[in-house]
Amino acid sequence: MNLQQLYYFKTTAELEHYTRAAQDLNISQSCLSHSITDLEQELGVSLFVRQGRNVRLTKCGAFFLEYVTQALNTLDEGRERLQDFISSDTGIISIGHLSSLSDFVPYLISRFFADTGKIHTRFQFSQGSTLNIENQLLEGTTDLAITTPFENSHIESVKIGEHRTVLIVSRSHPLAAQDSVDLTTLGQETFITYHPQCQIRTHIDRIFQYVGISPYISFEAINDPIILGAVAAGLGVALVSEAAGAKSDDLKALRIENDIPTRDIHVAWCRNRYMTPAAKNFRDFILENDLILNEYKEHIKK
Repeated sequence: MNLQQLYYFKTTAELEHYTRAAQDLNISQSCLSHSITDLEQELGVSLFVRQGRNVRLTKCGAFFLEYVTQALNTLDEGRERLQDFISSDTGIISIGHLSSLSDFVPYLISRFFADTGKIHTRFQFSQGSTLNIENQLLEGTTDLAITTPFENSHIESVKIGEHRTVLIVSRSHPLAAQDSVDLTTLGQETFITYHPQCQIRTHIDRIFQYVGISPYISFEAINDPIILGAVAAGLGVALVSEAAGAKSDDLKALRIENDIPTRDIHVAWCRNRYMTPAAKNFRDFILENDLILNEYKEHIKK
C-alpha cells in the first residue's frame, strides 16, 4: 500500500466512475484499475462493485474510505502547515538567548518587523545557560542563538556587539554612594557569581585574575534573576553584564574604573544544518545591521 494508491482509491470513491477518476488523476484507466486491484489484493477485500458504467463502494470500501480520507486530510494539512512553517513571510523562528539579552531580543524583532514588513513571521524563545543554548543549536531545537561565541566547529557566529561588565550592589550597600569602583579595592567583599557551566563565569574569573584579587564567593547561580535577587537582599555584590545590571530599582550598577575586557555578543547558527527561509531572512537582517546590539544600547540611552 502506498500514498498514490490511497489517492487513487479516494478519487474513484468520490467520482464513482473509473473513466472520470482516471481523467481527473491524469492517468490511464488501465493504470487506475490495476492500482485498485493491487490495493484490494493487499487488503484482502473488494472495495468496489460495478453498477453498469459506474462503480459503488462495497461495505468494506465505505469503511476503509473513512480512514483514508482522514489520513489524507491530515497529510494535506501537514503539507500546508509545513509551507507556512518554512515560508519567508509566515514561518516560525526559534531563538535561544542569554537572560541578560531579554530586553534586546524584542527590540531586535521589532526592528525586523519595521524594516522588512514581515510582520506575520512568528518567533519562539528560550533562554538559559550558554551550555544549554549550545546544545539546543546542535540538536536543532533552535534556529539561531544570541549569545557569546562558542568554541565549536559545528557552530558559526558573527559579532553583533559587546557588553561591558558592571558591579552591582544593593541600594543599602556603602558602595551605592559611588558611581564607579576600582575592583582592586574589593578584596574583602563577598561576591555572588555564576555557576561554572555559564560562559560568563569564565569571563568574570578572568577579570578577577586581571585585577589581581581572589574574591570570597558565597554562592553560584545559573541565571541573572537569582544573582540580582541575592544582591538586592544584601547577600553580596556581583559582576554582571551591563544589561542585567540595569533591571532593578533595588540595585545600583557601578562603572568599573579598571581597564577590563568587554564581552562579545554574537548571533550563532549551526553550520551544516538546513535553515528555513524565515530563519535565514532574520539572520541576514541581523548581519546586514552590523553591530546592532551597540545601536540598541545607544537607543535606550535616549
